[in-house]
Amino acid sequence: MGITDVLKSAGFKAEKSTVGDKPILKGVYKVMFVEGKLNEPNQYGQSYTAKFKVTQSLAGVDSRSSFPEFVGFFNVDEANAMSAKKGIKKLLNGFCSVGINIDTNSDEELFASLDAQKGSAELYVSGYKKKSMKQVDGNWVVDEEADAKQDFAFLTEKNALKEAEKLQKKAGHPL
Repeated sequence: MGITDVLKSAGFKAEKSTVGDKPILKGVYKVMFVEGKLNEPNQYGQSYTAKFKVTQSLAGVDSRSSFPEFVGFFNVDEANAMSAKKGIKKLLNGFCSVGINIDTNSDEELFASLDAQKGSAELYVSGYKKKSMKQVDGNWVVDEEADAKQDFAFLTEKNALKEAEKLQKKAGHPL
């Protein structure tokens, strides 16, 4: 039996990737940490990619994607690791916000500790649209021609529930 026979017998039907054309999720979500990877250094430094899958929509647009909806690139190089906006500090604080302590005694223990959380760590995020920026005459301005990107901020459970309640009241109905 060939691979195509296996696919046919399983009822396989190719699905078009939704990456790039999925809607921006705006709202409050409970997410699962599903994938993390230390990237090779490049001209921007070195980063750690973390991917999160929505497990529950607390308020806002519901997701039906089979792909991780929230992806973060967190700098791990010396110059940017402590940045609250783009450093690994942001990711570690996200885990801490829900009571998950990541071992930071060494680089090896840090990444092993993150690996141990894959598939089990649930966090809370606020999803929003981030506009692309470009530099014009030395000033940063919104790039109206570029596509908006999905972005997110980590929340504590208490703040996630409070924010979800506010959004539900604003929308005029509970989810």
